Amino acid sequence: MNQMNQIHAPRRALIKGIVGVAALQSLPNLTFASTPSRVRLEWQQFKTTSQYKSFLNAITAMRKNTNPLDPGSLQYWANVHETHCPHSSTYFISWHRGYLYYFEQQIRLSSGDPTLNLPYWDYYANATLPAEFTDPAPTNPLFMQRSSTNVYNALSLWPFAPAVFNYQRGLPDAFEFRIESIPHNPFHDLIGGIMSTLQSPLDPIFYLHHANIDRLTHAWALPDGKGIPETAYPYSPTNSDPYWAGVNIYAADLSIERFKTYNPTWLGYDYANDNVPTSLPPLSVTAQAGRTQMSSSVRLPANQRPPFMSFTAAPARQIGANRRSLGGAAQMALDEKSMSIRLTLSAKDAAAVASIITSQRNGKNGIDGGTVASVKLVIAQPRLSQRGSLGGYFYVMYLNMPPIIDSNTAYDQAFVGNLGAFQIAAASHHGPATLEFDLTTILARQQLTNFSEISISLVRVDGDSPPTGTMVNLQEARIDVSYEPAPAHPHLLKGLPGRYS
Repeated sequence: MNQMNQIHAPRRALIKGIVGVAALQSLPNLTFASTPSRVRLEWQQFKTTSQYKSFLNAITAMRKNTNPLDPGSLQYWANVHETHCPHSSTYFISWHRGYLYYFEQQIRLSSGDPTLNLPYWDYYANATLPAEFTDPAPTNPLFMQRSSTNVYNALSLWPFAPAVFNYQRGLPDAFEFRIESIPHNPFHDLIGGIMSTLQSPLDPIFYLHHANIDRLTHAWALPDGKGIPETAYPYSPTNSDPYWAGVNIYAADLSIERFKTYNPTWLGYDYANDNVPTSLPPLSVTAQAGRTQMSSSVRLPANQRPPFMSFTAAPARQIGANRRSLGGAAQMALDEKSMSIRLTLSAKDAAAVASIITSQRNGKNGIDGGTVASVKLVIAQPRLSQRGSLGGYFYVMYLNMPPIIDSNTAYDQAFVGNLGAFQIAAASHHGPATLEFDLTTILARQQLTNFSEISISLVRVDGDSPPTGTMVNLQEARIDVSYEPAPAHPHLLKGLPGRYS
């Protein structure tokens, strides 16, 4: 099966919930493990152990198995990911932690080695794809056609800033949002090929990437869990935060109670390195394009604001009873060039934004009478070109970007998010996508008093084999104000049995 056929492989049977029950029942039940019995190793160490051959045997067997209903095939796990994974939503970390746990059980079954643990790739130590994944020999099960072999341009220390305490998406500076924004999404975008789609688990590097995301999350949380909502083991509504209620679904007969994904040691494993990165790896020749060192501790995508471009205006209008568009740019085509767009707001719309931001600065979070008001960037119906769908690039989006971003603070006050093939695929696999990015906290930080103009910059960032031509067509990029029911406030419970440390 060629790569494009793999990308669009049928998943109807899995969506209907028809799964290999007998094979799933062979996976062991979870039990509480106060002391982890297994340690996941970094790839360079892992490949020197006997587990390396077992891993190759497992991936070989799972690539040869083409039955999408059999957990012994990579196609099964790709379909699980495409059907059930939460991206740009709550439980991104929790769901993937359980997913890796179950996949790890399967590679032990497929290899016949009960000692086999998943490895991880610490790309903060070396950003170049391990050589074992780039050897095109027909017998190498780790090789796939990819767009890039270096992920340096996907890296930043932004998720690990000392002030980052909140965990849950939706809270200010939430780690769950940060780690997905950088490095998770850009990694998928730059590696490209099937990694830029939701069928990405067909590429073995997917599992090393997500094991590293899991490791980085655990390292950030140590030693006390920071602002992760707490839970006892087992979960109970009387002594645990409701964030951990319910289950993560993987298939009709495969799920995990969310509270068990609170801490990897509760699943019986830990990592060889539990430290957050404090620096980036050396900048290779192939990764130099579009990167500028801002400080001794962090390098970020190109720090100069791109030129303002003319565009077809999308008019301000009422979108719904609780949402209004303040205007935007229509029918945009994104290629290898970076660009900025400037939107002019009416006096009425500028006043509405000012009211929301003033409330945010006063600590009310825009909430009045059970309603939360927010300002959002909306990317409406992005469509990938054929070449754009293969990745090798992404766009960093900034709000009111200054002429130059010359400090980490300036970056923190302007960064909105990333847009690339993977994010679009994740939002589009059930139909035309609309991506939203909350601007409220960023606008509040910028200390503006006049909101008659708002600008958005899209900075193109490339891998080591950057594609050219039109990558993405957008129906519209616009600014909205929305008024929605206020979500329930999460609460942090202290002193519970089973605290993170």
